[in-house]
Amino acid sequence: MGKSQIVISCASSIATSTVVAMEVRELLEKHGLDANITQCSFAELDSRVEMLSPDLILVTGPVKQYGDIPVIVAMPLLTGINKEALQNKIIDTIKSIQK
Repeated sequence: MGKSQIVISCASSIATSTVVAMEVRELLEKHGLDANITQCSFAELDSRVEMLSPDLILVTGPVKQYGDIPVIVAMPLLTGINKEALQNKIIDTIKSIQK
C-alpha cells in the first residue's frame, strides 16, 4: 500500500498545525511509518478533505466528522497532557490503515 494521507488542521494553519506536523513526522519516523502530511486551516478543511481523501485528520479544535475518516484531536501533542496515549492512537490508526 502507498503512503497514508494525513491532514492536520488548526485555526490559521500557521503555528499549531506546524508543531503538530513536526511531532507526527517524528513519531511516524520513529515507528518506521511514512505518510504525506498536509496542513490547512479549519476554513480550508472541507476542500482539503474533498481534494485529498485523507486517511486521518488531526485537528487542534472541534470540527465536524467526515464519514469514515478518523478525526483525532491532537492537543496533547501541544500540551503534553496524555501525549503518549495520543501517540499510540495515531500509530495504531496508521498501522491499521496501512495493512
